[in-house]
Amino acid sequence: MKKIPQDLIGSIAILKFPRKTFSIVKKLKSRKFLKQHKTITTVVEKTDKISGRLRVHKTKHLAGEKTKETVHNENGCKFKINVDETYFSPRLSNERKIIAERITKIAPKKILVMFAGISPYPIVIAKFLKQANKKTTIISNEINQKANVYGQKNIQLNKFQKTVSLLPGDAKKIPLKTKDKFDVIVMPRPNLKDTFLRTALKLSKMPKNSATKGTPSGATTIFYHGFGTKDEVLKEIKKDTKNKIGKIKIRKAGDIGVGKWRWLAEFKVK
Repeated sequence: MKKIPQDLIGSIAILKFPRKTFSIVKKLKSRKFLKQHKTITTVVEKTDKISGRLRVHKTKHLAGEKTKETVHNENGCKFKINVDETYFSPRLSNERKIIAERITKIAPKKILVMFAGISPYPIVIAKFLKQANKKTTIISNEINQKANVYGQKNIQLNKFQKTVSLLPGDAKKIPLKTKDKFDVIVMPRPNLKDTFLRTALKLSKMPKNSATKGTPSGATTIFYHGFGTKDEVLKEIKKDTKNKIGKIKIRKAGDIGVGKWRWLAEFKVK
């Protein structure tokens, strides 16, 4: 079982078998998996890749309870999820924690999370800021309507109705829906051609004194996920921000395949 790639989301295990694996073998191994993992009540097989802006994939039931819905615990928060209708990666749990810890140090008043899915980033960030006794308002933006339904449920489940609110729809249209400028913008974006950085800049606060060298306080901090090599990510950021940002801090934020990486870039508008 160790050789079979797996994601454990709440009480559901999502397994990925090698091609040409017989159905009977899949079912037998799935039943064995259930017996070995007492917290798992459903085993499904991943039948296609996550794709598109909605970031959804399909799964096939193999063993246990026939359901695609579960509640996942992470970073002191609970998330209700449908594994077929919404995107959620338990592998990004530590990434969400790292970003939340960093944002807590910034202590922003207004935060925007683009590509928010079922709202794990907004809720984890809200949790960390609450624990630090720092007040904030967080806007959660997502284009997937079904993910927004679960996002609202999760906001209520974690009792952050006064802190987190949804702004559904295309991220590019956010500037048309709000006049707000944000202290922090989090962009856990899918692997798309468009960086959406031009949209983020429209929603950013400029430095209070643009004549001052560097990136003075008051300017928006952006957390951006890019894909490919480090140089490719840096190139796309510089291309779409057109020298409107300060120094870029960048690090690996997990792999997305063999030799393929997700990168987190942090920078301030200037």
